Amino acid sequence: MSKYSPEVMGRVRQVLGLEEDDESRDAEIEAMSPNEVFRRCLEWEGLIGWTEDICGMVEDIYKVKL
Repeated sequence: MSKYSPEVMGRVRQVLGLEEDDESRDAEIEAMSPNEVFRRCLEWEGLIGWTEDICGMVEDIYKVKL
């Protein structure tokens, strides 16, 4: 079982140039830090360079340390 949801895995696979259901690099994705996976998901959604800002807002608003 993956430590990330199917939706997250699909986004990261696609940003790596794979098809959404191509599991060939799943071990590499699983080895990524949560911050790296989050950055890749944001990149897939077109939010390049926003990872730190978004994490900061989440921490400030929800009072959780990411």
